[in-house]
Amino acid sequence: MKPSRICLSIIALFLFLSCGDRDPKPTEDSTYFLRNKGADMPIWVKGNRSAKKIILFIHGGPGDCAMCYRYYLKGLENQSMVAYWDQRVAGASMGKVQESTLRYAQFAEDLGYVVKLLKKQYPDSKIFLLAHSFGVELAWQYLTEGDHQLGIEGLIAVNGMYSFSNWLASVREWALNEARIQGNYEAESYLLAHPVTAANAATVSWEEIYRWMYKLGGNPVSVYDDHKYLINYAFNSPNTTLAQFSHAKAYGYYGNIESRQFEKGALLQKIQIPVGLFWGVKDGVVPLEVGEATSRLLTQALVSKVYFDSSWHEPFITETVKFNQAVIEFIE
Repeated sequence: MKPSRICLSIIALFLFLSCGDRDPKPTEDSTYFLRNKGADMPIWVKGNRSAKKIILFIHGGPGDCAMCYRYYLKGLENQSMVAYWDQRVAGASMGKVQESTLRYAQFAEDLGYVVKLLKKQYPDSKIFLLAHSFGVELAWQYLTEGDHQLGIEGLIAVNGMYSFSNWLASVREWALNEARIQGNYEAESYLLAHPVTAANAATVSWEEIYRWMYKLGGNPVSVYDDHKYLINYAFNSPNTTLAQFSHAKAYGYYGNIESRQFEKGALLQKIQIPVGLFWGVKDGVVPLEVGEATSRLLTQALVSKVYFDSSWHEPFITETVKFNQAVIEFIE
């Protein structure tokens, strides 16, 4: 055999062996833009397309971002596609958005179009919702309307509420308990003087109760303490600081009126898809009791619970490996 042929044979053998070591699963990396009522909302789809499953991440906030949390959720992409959607007036979304559209009904409509877009692009894939905090509110808004459950295989609800009055009462109880444990008599006196009921939840000063919860350690974790996260955010995320931190001012009506009217408790019995309740046990932002109350209301759904004993409001930050493994087990 000629030397040239020997070299070609060796190269061919090397390439064959190298291919054998590679992951044969095709990956998907696509970007879409959904335009609806003034908002241009990006959707990044990444991960393993051959699994024929899509985890649609519904971020919190309101006004947070999706792709900035890919830093923690990227491990899911080995077993599924993950769709990162920036909601209107959030993350890297753009457009001329009227404040009057920042309502639960509009967010649910947007979510519906995201689901339709994903179904059109990936008709053979099953869609699971992974919702966190404010995103859980959007998920309940969407799933309790019409026949929207038919297009969704399951929901993972992470530290999110179903009722403003239940939430605020739970935050107050959490803070009151912590005030007594920590011997903070100023906090205890204020919280005792400001009870929360279904009747007064629409008018009580929730901001002061919320501030006391934070002062008492309701969520001491900050992603901005993680230098690796900050580097990733700065150089590997489509969001910009200017866009990200200029969104909050748009939510005046939501915080003062819209959110106070949020009540889905009676409608949760309509939920028939599987629901995973994932909770950071130490959370004061949306305490564990909210998750327990949610579970009691889901009378027609198959409910599974995963508790993260070392976590607060974002268990995917503090217990990333356990969180991602639990998500994979749920969708499988």
